[in-house]
Amino acid sequence: MRETTASGHATEIVRAALIQDIDYQQIIVAGGDGTIHEAVSGYFDENGDIIRQDIPLGVIDLGTGGDFFRTITELSDDYNSAIDTNSFSLIDYGEVSRNNEDRTHRFINIASVGLASEMLESLNRSSFQSGAAAYFYHTLKALFHYKSKQVEIEYIDANGDARSFGTDLITLFVCNGRCNGGGMQWAPNAGLSNGLLDLTLLSGKKKLPLVTSSSKIYQGRISEVPGAIEMQAREVTVKFHQGLGLDADGEILSPIDEEVKEGSIRFSVCERKFPLVM
Repeated sequence: MRETTASGHATEIVRAALIQDIDYQQIIVAGGDGTIHEAVSGYFDENGDIIRQDIPLGVIDLGTGGDFFRTITELSDDYNSAIDTNSFSLIDYGEVSRNNEDRTHRFINIASVGLASEMLESLNRSSFQSGAAAYFYHTLKALFHYKSKQVEIEYIDANGDARSFGTDLITLFVCNGRCNGGGMQWAPNAGLSNGLLDLTLLSGKKKLPLVTSSSKIYQGRISEVPGAIEMQAREVTVKFHQGLGLDADGEILSPIDEEVKEGSIRFSVCERKFPLVM
């Protein structure tokens, strides 16, 4: 057993374990969504290739949100038994990159652009960080100050057809898992092994309906929220003309930079490549 001591340490521990010639059968991460994200990152080498697919990742939830753990336990017949028997599947994961960066980031749960990044910045600056109540409070706080951004969205749908449209973006959730933010169900029907990303777009200039409909998000009724659009895609690109923040699995990858006048962010799915205890 190894205990992490700093940000990024879980990635180092997992990567070192996978490249050693030792007969490990399973890696278990005990922590929250951030620690899971770091452990997942440890499965990839510097070239972005998976190091091992025969040693799965198992999860013991010790986080305040536990959002990805919610998804895997919902999709598993008996998760505790799967841990004991080392039963696992190869699941999808997402990749995201910005046009002005060489680096590609990976996510296993949910990535987003727009409002969520401002919420995370507010959360990280605050002493009030624990549990679903903190996520909800900082979401409302960020929403109050947030101004929608005009963007163009291009995506390849589930049938392989190219589509595009412009919108006033509040936030776009790109989902492999089902929820984040302490139980907010942005993609209640998402699967981990269907080769698709579930997209939930919140758009428009009116923000009050999002506040009054917030309970529906926790109840898995996102389709009833005014201004919400649900889609499925194999890949999606967001083209923006003013600062737009980016986060993945609850980690800020790029804060909102109003000096950036235009750019693009591309998301894609890697189908059934990551070994996860299920």
